Amino acid sequence: MTELEIKVKGMTCGHCEMRVKKALEKVEGVAGSKADHKAGKAYVTLKEGATVDKNTLAEAVNATGLYEAEA
Repeated sequence: MTELEIKVKGMTCGHCEMRVKKALEKVEGVAGSKADHKAGKAYVTLKEGATVDKNTLAEAVNATGLYEAEA
């Protein structure tokens, strides 16, 4: 499985991590994700054979209107 990492600004707690996780897991091709507010990063695992651009992941997080993600 492929794992990707993106930077996420604005997370301050576990609830923030859950919002980012949910936003990322709505992206087609994402098998799972984990956000870490202390590190300011999110980690995404893609489904077997899936290809997802990091910019697509960043856009999903930015669409929440609460956080700023960079690919």
